[in-house]
Amino acid sequence: MSTRKERAFELRKKGKSYNQISEEIGVAKSTLSNWFKGMSFSEEIKKQLRKEAQGVSIERIERLNRVRGEKLDALYARAQEEARAEAGKYAFNPLFVAAVAAYWGEGDKKSKNHVRLTNTDPKMIALFRKFLLEICKIPDEKIKGALFIYEDLDEAACKEYWARETGITQFHKTMILPKPKDETHVSYGTCSLIVSNTYLKTKMKVWIDQLPEIILQ
Repeated sequence: MSTRKERAFELRKKGKSYNQISEEIGVAKSTLSNWFKGMSFSEEIKKQLRKEAQGVSIERIERLNRVRGEKLDALYARAQEEARAEAGKYAFNPLFVAAVAAYWGEGDKKSKNHVRLTNTDPKMIALFRKFLLEICKIPDEKIKGALFIYEDLDEAACKEYWARETGITQFHKTMILPKPKDETHVSYGTCSLIVSNTYLKTKMKVWIDQLPEIILQ
């Protein structure tokens, strides 16, 4: 057995990895693999090293998650602070008050990251879109519509109608619903205006809480 091979076995028995042995004695990992092939002690060390690596990986992920959580907490605290300041700034802005009131009544308040307002009235949707663009400074390409229509309606015509009446330029996949038994359903379906933005959703919650004070002051 050559000196380098003896040293390789010595290091392996001490629990060293292929990378560590290769760097120390200057032998390729493929050569080490051939030397250690079929050696039970080497297989046990491989299992131990894998187990240790998994433990380190889990610990690293947990540490990264803690750091990420702390950063997110700080970010959303800043969003709340901004929202309170903006509530005072826009207290007498009719677009702000109308849009927040509309969201208070018709908006999605359960989701953590979706700002979503649903209505059958295109004027309501157009108003909220104007609020998102002008006050919230959301880029137009981030604002999307989603239609809910009955199966007897023409999807293309409905999209054309909502795009024309509200200014929406992008739509998610349309949800097709069974035709109701009565004939009183709306002609162009229902539209949801959607922005996926947790920062904005945090601010919307603050504005809703502040709205009664704004209106009743």
